[in-house]
Amino acid sequence: MIEFDFVTGNQFKIDEANSALAQYGIQVRKRDDIEKIEIQSTDLETIASAALALVVQKVKGKVVVEDSGLFVHALNGFPGPYSSFVFDTLGIDSILKLLDGAKTRKAEFRSSVAYGEEGKLVAVFSSVTEGNIVTQPRGSNGFGFDPIFAPIWTQKTFAEMEMKEKSVYSHRSKAFSKLALWYLNEGSKKAKIKS
Repeated sequence: MIEFDFVTGNQFKIDEANSALAQYGIQVRKRDDIEKIEIQSTDLETIASAALALVVQKVKGKVVVEDSGLFVHALNGFPGPYSSFVFDTLGIDSILKLLDGAKTRKAEFRSSVAYGEEGKLVAVFSSVTEGNIVTQPRGSNGFGFDPIFAPIWTQKTFAEMEMKEKSVYSHRSKAFSKLALWYLNEGSKKAKIKS
């Protein structure tokens, strides 16, 4: 089993990453003993890359960080990279109130996973899940804005899904799957060069 250190204090993110990576023979190990510093930016790839640049100096081996956000179209992409802060300070109801009377409830979750090893940033993998904001919270699974986001092709919110089903749609799962496919391909190239 290949293992990456995942610098996060969020167990839900660990579980989701492991659900996505299991099919590739990869797993992540939670590292909440290292502080992940997030710069101010509207670009998730920039935030993840900057966080990893600091983290990778403190972790030996393979390490990942992830940044994600809910981008609501009618709110010009708000809360975006500030989703965690908005959730913690204002909660789900604040987004629902802001959407009262909105012509569209379209939104997307975005995720960027930065991967590094040997003290340097190696690559960043991003993904998007399009969907809609429902009119009231539904479900008790997941975290953050999961109870109000329903991906396209389903009426269920992320919070109404079990982990296996959420992994099919999740922005985070798709970004981690991109990392896994890239890593397994790059790993095979390195093995051929050495032999």
